[in-house]
Amino acid sequence: MWTEVEPTTAPRRVLWALVLAGTAVSLAVSVRIAAGTLVLGSASGRWVYQYLYGFRPHALAVFGVVAGCCIVAAMVPLGEVRRRQWLVIVMWLVVGGLSQAVLRQLTPYSLEQMFVSEGSDGFYTAASQHGPADLLRNFDRLRPTFGSVHARSNMPGKLLLVHAMERVSSNPAVLAWLVVLLSNLGGVLLYVFVRDLLADRETALASLILYLFVPAKLVFFPVLNTLTPVLLLGCAWLWMRLIRSHAIAYAVASGVAIFGVALYEPTPLVAGVLFGVLTAQALWRGDIGWRSAASRTGIVALAFLATYTVFLAAFRFDLFATLRAIARDAIDFNASGNRPYAIWVPENLFDFLFGMGVCQALIFCWSAASAMRRGRLAARGAAGAVSAFALGTAATLVVADLLGINRGEVVRLWIFLACLAQVPAAYVCARLGSRAALMVVLSATLLQVALSTSMLAFAQP
Repeated sequence: MWTEVEPTTAPRRVLWALVLAGTAVSLAVSVRIAAGTLVLGSASGRWVYQYLYGFRPHALAVFGVVAGCCIVAAMVPLGEVRRRQWLVIVMWLVVGGLSQAVLRQLTPYSLEQMFVSEGSDGFYTAASQHGPADLLRNFDRLRPTFGSVHARSNMPGKLLLVHAMERVSSNPAVLAWLVVLLSNLGGVLLYVFVRDLLADRETALASLILYLFVPAKLVFFPVLNTLTPVLLLGCAWLWMRLIRSHAIAYAVASGVAIFGVALYEPTPLVAGVLFGVLTAQALWRGDIGWRSAASRTGIVALAFLATYTVFLAAFRFDLFATLRAIARDAIDFNASGNRPYAIWVPENLFDFLFGMGVCQALIFCWSAASAMRRGRLAARGAAGAVSAFALGTAATLVVADLLGINRGEVVRLWIFLACLAQVPAAYVCARLGSRAALMVVLSATLLQVALSTSMLAFAQP
């Protein structure tokens, strides 16, 4: 869409000040976690993430090991991705996976315990009791019988995914690590999406690196919400290909993929706000024509409806009826759980910003605010694209918050949005052209993750 990279209009000293300010705030939050005084959630809203343990010095040792490994990997300049693209990406996937394994040692529970638990997930047990076809044909009847509240309050997509993964292995320990692997591969989708959107491989690589260490994602491994970003980023890549190509196949695939997202986790559909903003910018700048946009949108809608019809005819599974039932249950849950709307509108935002990484959150807020300045969205190259992306992501966040369906627990439920919101921080680090900037942001994030993982009860059997 955009063929050249333009430098950000902000001076380097402003960008460095932003990175250092975000790091300082992140360190302050980490100190509060270590002291056990940071509260995530709301006692009056009837949901708080409890502290399991007090501060343990071992967490700092683990942080030092992981940060040291990442610093060694960061000795490879971001610009190397222009020459050895996939080699650099694989290197970071390996470093990220090993780092995650080390960080997970800070919890008292194994990945296998978390995966099979009724308390933290519950999809493994429900899937083992019913086959895929049975789940689809009788989902509305079976759903109330599931032992886990997570399985009862979700669409059948997560259960179907468990069945699909069991084609690889039936061992729950293997399945738990497969969730981690698949979740990390979402970083590759984020890379290709950002690379094509901005025509900037350095920002794309920095986005992948930050994606691997999103706090909300790491503290909830291997809960199946950590795979939601993969589905959304798949849709994002298809959108990018659809904008840049006249191939009908991408429109058809997009319609099917949107159905898949709704089948798995309907909340990410709110990201349509982001892609609406990006499409509007493309139309405004003349990158695509109105007639072309309308025809492709029509094909996407037809593909979605065709997929809906196939599921309805083959399995008598009515996506819309099930969505309405899930929504009613969510409303009843909020009412019976005494989670008032007004409390969670501001609290959700605080918890979400924590989940995306405190340093990245400050940069994200600055980027969204800067995007509203006159002329920013009209800027050519990466600067205008990042402005539209930040503004669209912020608008998506506001809409998700004001819908009021999720009241509390958004650290887990909005992981998909936290992963998308890494892009502005990645762009700032890439524009500074300094490995130090990326490592400062990443180190602050790793400290937050290490302390959170060792002290807070985000998910437990």
